[in-house]
Formats: sequence, C-alpha cells, structure tokens
Amino acid sequence: MSDSNNAVLVTGGAGYIGSHVVRQLGEAGENVVTLDNLSTGFRESVLYGDFIEGSVGDRDLVSRLLAEYGVRTVMHFAAHTIVPESVEQPLKYYGNNTCATRNLLACCRDAGVEHVVFSSTAAVYGIPADGIAAEDSPTAPINPYGTSKLMSEWMLRDLSAATPLRHVALRYFNVAGSDPGGRIGQSTEKATLLVKVAAEAAVGRRDKVFIFGTDY
Repeated sequence: MSDSNNAVLVTGGAGYIGSHVVRQLGEAGENVVTLDNLSTGFRESVLYGDFIEGSVGDRDLVSRLLAEYGVRTVMHFAAHTIVPESVEQPLKYYGNNTCATRNLLACCRDAGVEHVVFSSTAAVYGIPADGIAAEDSPTAPINPYGTSKLMSEWMLRDLSAATPLRHVALRYFNVAGSDPGGRIGQSTEKATLLVKVAAEAAVGRRDKVFIFGTDY
C-alpha cells in the first residue's frame, strides 16, 4: 500500500462509472485508491492506483484507509442500482446504499475528510409534475432505490451543515459511453440503463424495449 498523502478514495471504483473516474484521476496524476467489494464490479476495470477489496460498511477498514492514505477527498460510487430489485428487496438497498453510506460518512467526519462527491441518481425526483427535472425540482422518489439515495443526500446535507465537510451530489439520468480505448465500459449484467437495454434489443438479446411516453 502507498503511504502518500492527499489520496482520493473512490468507493465502487471497479464499477461502470467509478472505474472511469479512477481512470481519469490516474491519467491526471492523482494518487487514487479504490475500495470495492466486487459484488458487481470487476477488478480488471481498475486501471490506476491501489485496489482494496472490501465494503464501505466495514468501519475499521474504511477508517484505516482514510488514515493510511491521508485521504481528503472521497468519491462515493458504491451502491446497488437496479430499480426493480430495489422494489423486491428494499432492505437490501437501504442497508447497502443508506446504512453503509452513513458508516462511510462517520469515518469521513472522524478523519477530517474535506470533500465528498456522491453518486446519486435522477430517481430522487420521482415523476416531476411538469415532466422536467431541474436541480431545484422537488424530490419525491417512487422506489426504494431513489429513496435510499435521497436519504444519503440528506445525511450529506446535514453533515455539511454541522462540520467543515463539503459535498456535491450527482443526479444522473441515463449514463452512456465507455473508455475510448475500449479498456472499460458497462459490463454489469443486470443493469437497466437505457442505452444498454436498447443495444441488447438491437442484437437480439431482448425481444423489445419499453419506453414511457405517448408522443412518439
């Protein structure tokens, strides 16, 4: 393990979005360390920095990593992300997405972490009344996945109000694309991202694609 200071800790850095962030950080010359339990990610997708297999819910492990690497910035991508599964297994999502994030934030507070970038979701908006979701639109999630992420946003908001920690939450809609070199990309088998589903239908792996709407 590296003992360099000012490392960036990327949780879920072996997953789709996290692995691209790790690549960009590494190519920018940042000291980056990835924490991922590989439940849906892939070790070979981590192209830069040190890799530690483990969970953000492991308080001892997280605390040790923050101290050893002198972490001042945490980028938190680790989460379960399948909406239908969240409806079928809500406690799995509240446990992994919300409770584990609470553990991570407690470790960040104790270690004096200065910045947290949180991978949230557009699912926190639910179904906007006017059909448009802006940053200041009301939040009203309609599934446990969206609720688990919104609860994590609330924790970050309140922790930032009570401590010097600063944060930003990224509310993605449908993420698409991959590393131009073809080294990493979307590989999670059960992912329901629109571009992935459409591509599967195009090559015959799905019978059809269902998209909400009546004006097309």
